[in-house]
Amino acid sequence: MSQTAKTPTRSAFPVVVAILGAFLIFYFLLNVTYLNSDDAPAEPAVERPSLAENQARAADKLANYAVVDVAAGKTRLSIDRAKELVVSENSK
Repeated sequence: MSQTAKTPTRSAFPVVVAILGAFLIFYFLLNVTYLNSDDAPAEPAVERPSLAENQARAADKLANYAVVDVAAGKTRLSIDRAKELVVSENSK
């Protein structure tokens, strides 16, 4: 008279549906946040000069005179004139 207890068997269907649902939710979140972003990266607020413009500006600063601070009496000399003054001061 021994009877074996029958354990109810579970169907794999709910587990498969849950896993597929999790993948669909993940795909939806990924698609919404990253893949369909039509926002182009913002351009920097400061325009950067090209290399030629930067070199021209540097050459202009080296070759020409300019007033830097009127109140303090500061001026910018050309590089050639500055070299001449340094050599004449150190040759004494």
